[in-house]
Amino acid sequence: MAFAPEFDEPVFTEVTPETAPVVVAADQPVAAPAPEVTPVAMITPVAVMTPVASPEPTAEPVVAEAVAEVMAEVEAEATPAPEPERIIWYVTGSRVNVREGPSTNYTVLGKVLYGDAAEIISDPNADWVKIRIEGDGVEGYIAKRFMTDVDPLG
Repeated sequence: MAFAPEFDEPVFTEVTPETAPVVVAADQPVAAPAPEVTPVAMITPVAVMTPVASPEPTAEPVVAEAVAEVMAEVEAEATPAPEPERIIWYVTGSRVNVREGPSTNYTVLGKVLYGDAAEIISDPNADWVKIRIEGDGVEGYIAKRFMTDVDPLG
């Protein structure tokens, strides 16, 4: 520590890397100062985990579920769905056209006669009903006013 002669107090000098003296052992050659290094990127080590095979799960729960599903499907197929109620009506006109669509603008597919039975396969409350002719299975439309739910022949 040095003292300033006029103050008799110690004088402190800040030492930085640039101003610090280089100390070299007497038997070591003096080396040139190391060049300043600027870091380009920081590398952070990452732990690598090796996958470990997990034990095989037992197949018993899966097999039991699959068997239950198959059994439910078999039971559903074995039980037939109830047939929808058939609506049978009868022709009241002497000779009525059966058409491709629900108006007189459609092509005539055939004719039905008084008392012929036909299954109604559309809304029975509409002005034109789609029918399936009993016996030959032809499907088409007929004006509802020519149909009745009571057999006119008995």
